[in-house]
Amino acid sequence: ALETVHRERVPAEHVSLLRPDREALLIRKLLASPGRKVSDAVIIRIWRELISESLRIQGADRGGLHLNLWAGDRGDVTLWARQRFGAAPALSHAADPVAVISAARDPRHVGVISLDPKGGAWWARLLAEPHVRVMAALPEDGAGRPQALGIAAIQPEPTGNDVTFWVTDYAGADHKLSDILAQRGLIADAICQASGLKLWSLTGYVQEDDDRLSGFGSLSGVIGAAARIY
Repeated sequence: ALETVHRERVPAEHVSLLRPDREALLIRKLLASPGRKVSDAVIIRIWRELISESLRIQGADRGGLHLNLWAGDRGDVTLWARQRFGAAPALSHAADPVAVISAARDPRHVGVISLDPKGGAWWARLLAEPHVRVMAALPEDGAGRPQALGIAAIQPEPTGNDVTFWVTDYAGADHKLSDILAQRGLIADAICQASGLKLWSLTGYVQEDDDRLSGFGSLSGVIGAAARIY
């Protein structure tokens, strides 16, 4: 006998409208257009605003998109958040990173949290948040280490040019860990540390269950990934 399997549909309000992978692929394609005279900065700004407004329209019947921030002492975080997510989302400042993470469990909310040392190891809390992932690194046009991270209730998808974020309590020297990971085929850079925990960036899209990340301390894991536009 044939068994019919009925899959329960996920209510629309429980699904994020954000598609950072598609956005990055679109913007990269536009930036690669031959013969254009418009600067990269203008193309990125225009399309980020168009995407922002499109998300506002799509989400109008569910209360729109909300942007929650914790900036610490870094005054540019609000600017970076607006550059990445546009002017359409309602914006509010949270008292601490924990409040931003809590709000981000709601698919209608996006969080941007500074990597200011005053925030402590807030990023390690994402190890216990199965649905809230890092999905953006800010400032988006920054060539160096990220100064803030965007989080949302989505599972980032690979785009071919990504950076993965990984937390570990490995107690050895950074250069030693970096060398070990390099031997396993991973390019890793230390971003920051707090409370005995370290946040690393890994070049490329690395799966959460990648065996190459095993054996480093008692508390570690991938907490998300961000698509690069360059």
